[in-house]
This record gives sequence, structure tokens and C-alpha cells, in this order.
Amino acid sequence: MEYAINESGTFVLSELLGTLGASTDGLRAVWVPYPTAAFVQAADLSGEVVVAGGTTLRTFGEKDCMAGGLLDAVRDLRLANECTCTFGHEGAYQAVTILGDICSKKGKPGDIALLRDLAQVMTSQAICDEGKAIGRAISFVLDNYGPEVEAHITRKVCGAGSCQAYRTYHILVSRCTGCGKCLKACKDDAILGKPKFVHVINQKMCVQCNKCLEACPEHAVVTAGAEKPKTPPKPIPCKRK
Repeated sequence: MEYAINESGTFVLSELLGTLGASTDGLRAVWVPYPTAAFVQAADLSGEVVVAGGTTLRTFGEKDCMAGGLLDAVRDLRLANECTCTFGHEGAYQAVTILGDICSKKGKPGDIALLRDLAQVMTSQAICDEGKAIGRAISFVLDNYGPEVEAHITRKVCGAGSCQAYRTYHILVSRCTGCGKCLKACKDDAILGKPKFVHVINQKMCVQCNKCLEACPEHAVVTAGAEKPKTPPKPIPCKRK
């Protein structure tokens, strides 16, 4: 969740969250924007943070992806970074590129090692505060949520189900009436079906355009993350008429 910060100052993080109306139920981590520019675990909310008005605080629960959250944080810091040093400017560019690939299903086996090396160098060698903060943020996420980030590469899965590239579309047997509206909406021939038969999405051909979900009047088309609903391999007669 994102929360706009209107007032600058030093705050106890737990009290700031309360002021912003942020729930701590199921909380895993909090991204505190610049000038603090750091992730904070749920167990450390009693510490003080410095925030600036006009920035955005983010909270992360079980349904939030830490890889995606790290990418957003690094992008924000990069935009705020006017440093032209190699490790601040170029390091931020490399971090955004690698994390962008990981979150868009293009991650490569060596990306985690590259990020760790980059984080260490940026933390120790960057001249700008933003560059150092990027290095610390990368190290924090990899140290605490490394397997979650690695799963994007090794298993092609976003465990939280929030990275769009990893979401899949499915048609629920219990809701489909075989009306054919999703089939007509799909321009990539990724849906199999005929009247009064439950339609089925071919995952290899689906380009995740969202057209089928928008077209279905029965809300039978759903998206899924790591946990997928059970659907038939080919069209079957509808339970609903």
C-alpha cells in the first residue's frame, strides 16, 4: 500500500504509520522514502525515521512482491539522484535494468550475484547518498527476501502474485456459461471454446492483454499468481446455463 506524506520531520515509524492510517496486520516491511531511504522490517517499527513532505511511504504484506517493491524504490532514488559518479549514476541504471528484467520474467541465473556485487560497491564507493541508499536497499531485500526474488528467475514465479508478467488468466468452471464473449475479445486465439462449453485459456498463447477479463459478464475470468485454480485442459459442458 502507498501512503502520501504531507509533513516533513522526524517521527517514530509506528506512530507515523498510525497517523497515515496504515495497518500493521500482516506487515512484512516498510519502505521509508528519502531522506531515510531505507526498508524497515515489521519488528523495527519503534525506531525514528526522517521523512519529507510530498513523498510516498510504502508498506509490504504477504500479497506484495519485495522484488517489485525494491524496483520501485530504486527507481525513485534514481530519479532523485543528480550525482554523475560512476557508482551513483551508472550503478542506479544497472540496478533498475536488472530488477526490471527480474520483474518482467526476463531474469537470468547470474542476476542475483550481479545485484549483490553492485550493492556492495554502491554502498561503499558511491559519492551520493542516493547511490549508497540504493546499495543498502538491494542488500536488505536480498538478505531478508532472497528466495522470493530468486523464484522469479529459477521458477518463473512471483510468489506474491503481484508482478503482472507472472500473472496468468483462467476461466472458472463454476462461473462460465459458454457465452463466447471472451473468445471474441481475444485477438490472439488463446481461448478454446464453443457455445455452452466452459472455455479454456491456452497459457502459451496468452499475452495477458486483459481483454477476456473485461469482456466476461459472469466474472468467470480471473487472474492468479503462484496458486492457480483448477481448470480443465479442454472445453467441457457448462454447469451453468
